[in-house]
Amino acid sequence: MPKFYFLFCLSFFILFLSCENKNDEFNLQTGDLLFSVGKEESGLHNAIQSSTGQNTELAFTHVGIVNVENEKTHVLEAIPSGGVVKTPLEDYFENSAFVDNKYLIAVGRVKKEFEYIIPNAIKNAEKNLGKKYDFAYDESNDESYCSELVRFAYLDSLQNPIFESLSMTFKNSKTNSIDAYWVQHFEKLGKPVPEGEPGTNPADMSKSPVIEIVYRYY
Repeated sequence: MPKFYFLFCLSFFILFLSCENKNDEFNLQTGDLLFSVGKEESGLHNAIQSSTGQNTELAFTHVGIVNVENEKTHVLEAIPSGGVVKTPLEDYFENSAFVDNKYLIAVGRVKKEFEYIIPNAIKNAEKNLGKKYDFAYDESNDESYCSELVRFAYLDSLQNPIFESLSMTFKNSKTNSIDAYWVQHFEKLGKPVPEGEPGTNPADMSKSPVIEIVYRYY
């Protein structure tokens, strides 16, 4: 009897965890934005966290665009290792930080007055598939980093981005000095650190007034 009771409790616990972890507990829609924290401990990841999102509850380091097509869900994203790619939803989750049995991912959705732009936003993002990752964080070139891909995909009826650009900062939020990683990063590119130049980042984009955070997986 004790053995049976133990197995019953163990089965119930496993079932409970599986229900808690289901990615499909929330119905994602085409055009949703997935703001996430990467699980990798890379210099780029840490530098992004230390220099952006000082005023957010979670310093998101990445963002991708949801596309539901033929009952399959993919994420259009710009990543350092592959440029602009189309990633299966399951892989996107697996590449995100997993803490206390929860993925550090939030779902942003454009407000109703901007819903009309979603079909073209998907088309705009898909036009960039195969392009290189924008390591220079330069809006004037033909490459894209993650939030840059989003910014120039979501255009209003006048073909203006609905996400405003911000003055980029590469300063460490604790020291108020440009992070050593960024100094070396741009030296390798032969470019000055674009401190104050227009751009975007996932942490601040998640607070944009044109979207609402409609779900958190954490």
